[in-house]
Amino acid sequence: MRVYVSSDIEGVAGVATLDHTVPSASVEYQRARRWMTAEVNAAVRAAFDAGAGDVWVNDAHGPNTNLLVEELDERVELLTGKPKGLNMVHGIDEGFDAALFLGYHARTGTAEAVLDHAYLGSVGFDLRLNGVGYGEFGLNAMLAGAFGVPVVMASGDDKLAAEARALLPRIEVATVKQALSRTAARTLTPAAARSEIAGAVRRALGGERGANVLAPPEPPFELDVTFLRTSMADVAAVMPGAERRAGRTVRWVGDEYVEVFRACRALLLLGATAL
Repeated sequence: MRVYVSSDIEGVAGVATLDHTVPSASVEYQRARRWMTAEVNAAVRAAFDAGAGDVWVNDAHGPNTNLLVEELDERVELLTGKPKGLNMVHGIDEGFDAALFLGYHARTGTAEAVLDHAYLGSVGFDLRLNGVGYGEFGLNAMLAGAFGVPVVMASGDDKLAAEARALLPRIEVATVKQALSRTAARTLTPAAARSEIAGAVRRALGGERGANVLAPPEPPFELDVTFLRTSMADVAAVMPGAERRAGRTVRWVGDEYVEVFRACRALLLLGATAL
């Protein structure tokens, strides 16, 4: 069994503020990346215990160099650094039996969710595919689904748990904290969170996985990216194939989900140049 792990940081136990997620915030970030690494190790060990023979881990937050390589389980292969073509799920097209989304957070605009955003929080305000709003969990899970890979387990706060279960009712979720506001939470300790994560991974990999394939909707795919500012949409609208739909919204249409996923990333990166 081949298992893929996508690892973010906002949904890690103990993480509640931007200081935990930004490398320049030195002390708190250094603590958070240790918690993140330990949660990944707990999931990886449980995966191997459940019968995995090959586990890839994608460092998927911010600089993509958060995980402490020297502390990772020696059996994993690590995808680190950026840019990576498929971003938070790069390599998912290499043939995996299951995917785990660790440390994930809720989509932009979710009430009281810890550090809610979508990919580039200082740029994107809303992401919609064929009229339906999605966050990182949904868009990444659909990319996994496009390659037939089920997302069988996720970890994060209770708002992420609700979002994941709305899309994949049979997914196993380790809820490691209860969100109180965007920058406050009632959290498990790191040790307790690792135990919850390990248990969820064992249950997920030991059960029926096929029901957790999240297929993209039927094409054509209409991607609407709404930016925080009109200046960001001004820049993103120069992308070939892009259509300005409103002051802050740019649309991109395609027939292949992988290309739409890439276009989403490109539009956000273009918008970021107007920061």
